[in-house]
Parts: sequence; C-alpha cells; structure tokens
Amino acid sequence: MPLAEQLPLTHTSGDDPLSPAELTHIAFMGQGEIAHGILRSIPPERRPMFANKFVLAEVIAAGIRKLRTFLAASAEGEAMKEKDFIDEIVHLFVVTAKEQGTYPRELFESLLLWAEELKKLSLLREALTCYDLAQTLGINKFPQLNVRCLLGKGNLLSVTGKRTDTETLLASLTERPYLIADRNLLPYVYFALGQESLVGGNASLYKRLLFRALRQFSTQLETRRMIVDQITKTYRHFFKVLLDRHVSIPNKFLYVIHRLLFGLVRFRVARVLGMVSAVKYAVLGYVYALNYVLRPAPTLLRANGEHHRSTTEGVSASSSFLITRAMGGIGDFLMMTPALHALRQKYPRSEIVLAIPKRYFPLFQGNADVRLSDIENEQLHLSAYTKWFNFTDCPAARVEARTAPKVKLSRIEVFARSLGIGWLRRMRMDKRPRYVLTPEDRAFQRTFWREHDLDGKIVLAVQLHADEVYRDYPYMKDLIHRLARAYHVLVFDTETIDECEGERIVKVEKLPIRKAFALASGCSLIVAPDSAFVHLAAAFEIPCVALYGPVDGEVRTKHYPKCVYLDVRQKLGCVPCWRNDQIPCALTGLRTSACLADIAIDDICTTVHSLLA
Repeated sequence: MPLAEQLPLTHTSGDDPLSPAELTHIAFMGQGEIAHGILRSIPPERRPMFANKFVLAEVIAAGIRKLRTFLAASAEGEAMKEKDFIDEIVHLFVVTAKEQGTYPRELFESLLLWAEELKKLSLLREALTCYDLAQTLGINKFPQLNVRCLLGKGNLLSVTGKRTDTETLLASLTERPYLIADRNLLPYVYFALGQESLVGGNASLYKRLLFRALRQFSTQLETRRMIVDQITKTYRHFFKVLLDRHVSIPNKFLYVIHRLLFGLVRFRVARVLGMVSAVKYAVLGYVYALNYVLRPAPTLLRANGEHHRSTTEGVSASSSFLITRAMGGIGDFLMMTPALHALRQKYPRSEIVLAIPKRYFPLFQGNADVRLSDIENEQLHLSAYTKWFNFTDCPAARVEARTAPKVKLSRIEVFARSLGIGWLRRMRMDKRPRYVLTPEDRAFQRTFWREHDLDGKIVLAVQLHADEVYRDYPYMKDLIHRLARAYHVLVFDTETIDECEGERIVKVEKLPIRKAFALASGCSLIVAPDSAFVHLAAAFEIPCVALYGPVDGEVRTKHYPKCVYLDVRQKLGCVPCWRNDQIPCALTGLRTSACLADIAIDDICTTVHSLLA
C-alpha cells in the first residue's frame, strides 16, 4: 500500500530537510535522484533513522547512475566521492537488515547491482565480496537472483584465474537445474561451463556441453543461434559435425534442424510464406519433447570432466514423482494442493516427493499426499524418479504471460494440467486448496479466543498486506476501523503493525504461519488482497471478500464459491493488466496500482455485511 498511508507526512524538528516518512514516500514513488540528494545531505550519524528498503535501494541505484556520469565526464574526484557514498549506503543496508532480521529482495538486488558495477570499475575483490555477502545473507531465497549471483561470481573467479572454482560452481548449477527459475538461463550455464572446460584443456567435455546447451529448452532464438555458431566454429564445417563419430545421431539431427531454421531466416520468400515460423515451432517443439517428454536420465557433470548417471539411492524402484519449487509463495503452494491430491488419487501406490525450501514445510504438515524434501540442502537425483515436474520454472506464470490479459485458466487448473492430470479427472477433482489443522492448532485458536474475549462474537480476519506492494489495498487501515464499528477484527501481518488501534481491533503480528492460519480458521469472514488468505479462506470454506486489481479476481477465485471478489473493471478498462511487482502501473508509472485505490470502502463494507447476513 502507499507509504503515505502507513506513515504520516509530518515534518520533524531539527535540521533534517524532511522526515523519514517523507523520504520514504519519495523513494517509494521511484524518485531515486531526489532521494539520493536528500539522504546525502543528511549527516552520516543520522542516516540510520531514514534507512528502509525503499530509500536505500533507490539511493544506491541513483548513486550508480551518478557515478557513471562522473566517470564519463572524467570527473575522477567526484566519482571517488560518489563511490565512497555508495559503499556507505550498501553497508548501512546490510547492517539495517541484520538488525531487523529481515533480508528483502531489494537488498540482494542492490548488492548484485553494485557488484556488477564494481566489476566494470576493475575492483574485482570488492565485487567478489558483494557476491559472497549476498550468498551469506540468503540470496538463495530468490532463485532468479541467486542464479544471477552465481553466474556473476563464476565470471569473476574465471577472470582472476580460479577456473577450478568456476567450473565447480557452474557444474553445481547443471546438477541442480531445479534451482533455476528461468529456463532461458540454462543454455547460458552450459555454454559458460563449456568455455571453462575448453580453457582448462578438456575439449571433449567442451563439445558435449555445447550440445547439452543446444538441447536445453529456451525460446530465445538468439541464444540458440549463438550456440549453433559456436558448434560450427568448433568443427569448422557443417559436414564435419555430421561425420564426427563422437557426435550422437540425436545431436546431429538437433544441429541440422537449427541450421535449417537459421538458414531459412535469410530468405525473404521463406519468411513471407510462413516457412520460418513453421520450422521455428517444429524445432522448439522437438527440443521441448527432448526435455519434458522423451527426457532420459540426467547426466551429472563434474568440474573435473567426469560424468555419470544419477543413482537411485534412497528411492524405491517403483514409480515415483518429483515436484520441485525453489521459491514461494504461500498462495501458490495452497493452489498446488488440489493437483497434488489428484496426483495421489491417480497413483495411490507411487511415491510423490515435493522438494521445496524448508521454511514452507509447515504448510504441508499433516498432508499425506506428499513426502517433503529440502530443495536447498538435499541433493536430488533426478534419474531416481519416474517423472520430474519443475515448478521452479512456474508453469502458471508461463501460461499467464502467454495469454494475458485474457487469462482463462486458474493456477489450480494449470498446476493440475502440468502434473499430467487428464481433462476428465480435472473436471471432477475437488479444486479447493487443502490445509490440515492439527489438534495443537485448534487448541491455540481456542485459547486465543478465550484470552481476547472473542467467544460467541463475530470475528473478521483482515490480511493487512499482500506479499508484493502492487497487490496492496491502499486504504486497508481505514477499512479496518470501519469494520471494527460492527465486528471484532483480527489484523494479520508478518511485520509490526502501526496505527491500527481500536477497542475491537486485535493485532496479530509476526506469528508463525501455522498459528496465524489457526486463528484465521476461527473467523467468520476474511478480507484480503490478492494473497494467501484468499486461498486459505477457500480451504476452510470461510466467506471471503477479496480485493483485486492487476490480477483477474474472476480467474483467481473461480473455484471458491464462498468468495466474492471486488475490482473496478467497469471504471478502468485496463483491469486486469496482469502486471507484476517489477512492472509499474501503466497509468501512473508507480509501484502501487491505481485500480486498487478506486475500490470504495463503502462497497467492501456492504459486501461484508451481505455475506455475514
């Protein structure tokens, strides 16, 4: 939600040009240059009181832009001062995160941005320190950033001559592809590992890795062209690839169809007749089949050039399924549960392993459909399983990106289809999320009700914030006070809740997920933005008022009969736009969503009263 709603814009006494709230608001709205100038004018000893993720991230990004400008103008003295200032703000960001015990995405994005800039400045040791610090602080919680960190660090190690370390790092990525969220990065990983193998004197492994890179499914044709060109350079001539007995028949065929595709692109008549498009889709379809339909047991590549098949240690010989997801969020996991249950019903005797970060294990406590595995700390042997479903490369996100803004399939349907659940079984399956309350959960909820004198009263649960700012309802605190006139309200958030006091308001802050969900299960109705509590309400069959904007509430809640979604598509034709947190609002250019701000509190209250009636 807009930080102007969270923090009142009042001036402070003293010499500070603005209050922390005002500076936060400026940074939150993307005014990095202004935020940079203000923070730099504040004495260093007072800067910590202005430190939050929005301010620090915007100031670091703006500082890097200023640094480049100074260097382009040969202003070495100003550039050095700016570099020292950025170093100080990066340090402040790290210290603040450690003190608060939270490590936001913005921190890791800033560390990577600064590391990449330090490398350009030839400050390799400082850049390597940034990469190491990011790993130490837990960048692996963000798979896309983690791969970017590892590739950047690997490149630095290679530049400094530590090729063995580089090969080990890249090989670990090829052995754990389930940690890579963007499938388009896999060809780069294999290609980079191949280059290191070649420089290290292992030409045979280098050649194999070139074809492994070409085999990886990626829709980026320029990447595929780069790999094909490298293969051609390596063998010098097209026909030498075909005559080399060390190149397998499937690899030769893969190379030939790519050469055909890139050869046709040069002919205008082929483009006019649609031949290029037809061949492109045929090539991509064949590569997709190699990876996801005809996939052989994966070969694990070692830095020393050895390769071997994965073992089946610890896994039964009967059919078994591995589902991997290296990131959250909680709502996605809840939406996966109907598909997991359908898979269990389809294969009652098979083992179904769900590999996820351990911090999400509590969501599946008591769920007999799957066996959990820690994706971050356990080596998963892919060939030990009959089938592997990689949800780190999220199938629902791909469907939504491909079909937006006319998305028709819910994530529940996409997850089920991606697990091989047939059309008929999907039509009949229970599409409500599944969540198991334990006796301890129920006892905790009853005790909480007694302690807060809630027995026999109408209690509402309100999720204050979504996981991402663009899905927040900006007037949620005003709504809470309105609802508290008639009902008791539990306000849930993972952070400390400010300015939400009231006789009938109970703040539920920083609770573990199971305890928070246990309390929500005892409520009469749930009000939430597009986030986990909407899906939890469906699991408990609790009436819910869901507030939607960029994402289509009709699609998200289509399987939840007791959920009423509200949006303003009748006023704004751009709703839903299906943007994400990295894409600003098309109407305002801001992180917040204008469409959510237009949902009237009166309409929400009317819907709540109607559902409770």
